Amino acid sequence: MDTFQVTDGVYGIDTGLFDSSFTSVYLFDDAEPTLVDSGAAATVDAVLEGLNAVGVPPEDLANVVLSHVHSDHSGGAGDLLEYAPGADVYIHEMTAPHLSDPSELIESSRQAMGEQFEAMGEQRPVPEGNIVPVPEAGTTVDIGSNTLELVYAPGHSPDHFAVWNPERGLCFAAECLGGYLAEADRWTPPSTLPNFDVEDSAVAIDRLEALDPDRIVFPHFGVWSGEPAAAFETARETLYRFDERVMELYDATGSIEATRRAVADELLDIAPPYDGRIESFYSTLLTDGYLKYHGVEV
Repeated sequence: MDTFQVTDGVYGIDTGLFDSSFTSVYLFDDAEPTLVDSGAAATVDAVLEGLNAVGVPPEDLANVVLSHVHSDHSGGAGDLLEYAPGADVYIHEMTAPHLSDPSELIESSRQAMGEQFEAMGEQRPVPEGNIVPVPEAGTTVDIGSNTLELVYAPGHSPDHFAVWNPERGLCFAAECLGGYLAEADRWTPPSTLPNFDVEDSAVAIDRLEALDPDRIVFPHFGVWSGEPAAAFETARETLYRFDERVMELYDATGSIEATRRAVADELLDIAPPYDGRIESFYSTLLTDGYLKYHGVEV
């Protein structure tokens, strides 16, 4: 477990999923301490250690804001509520039922993630009384001297929210822009299964850019160190470059498995420095997300 300070009162916690510097959640330490994303079920202990390390006992958590229902972002919520039973859990109303009854979500995740599912862990239900369903119009969570605005931005998934903290000019981009794996200096697009949409993702990038943030943070991974404008420009370029190249590779090979291998070698090439499981995990989800978007059965 490792923690890092984003700015005054905001901390990142490296969950250690698969490897370091791959997945983080964020604590906003205010009158109502609020965690943005919960991490996976298997990484809850790391999140708890991180909370304690920055001086916020887990039982003090007032809110858990989930960007979307994918298990590496929401899977730990049920376990966290064992330590913070009074916390409100915010998620899109579309997928809120999957928190209280995660059986279908667990099966979907198992199919999408294959052999990597066990590293994520099987999530526990969130009590219905703790769940705050959020409409597409979004909502604003008042946490004290700061507010967190949930900005609806589908593309990576249909239930996807970014989080905007206007007082600090801080944007938690979730996976709207894809991700940036700094250890390998690689951008990744927001492609995934089962409902990735290229054009919705492009609109999401525009929507976040219009916020004019001073600082951008990613769940995959950390604080963007460059100018915000460069992040938006690179996110757009990456979104369409992968879209074109994945289909070229598939047309050339006629094989989904061969396309996955080519995506790993040519477009990702992140292992090393990252654990090989991350390259395998990403190449499969990125490839299959684009192929499914273009009507290929995966």
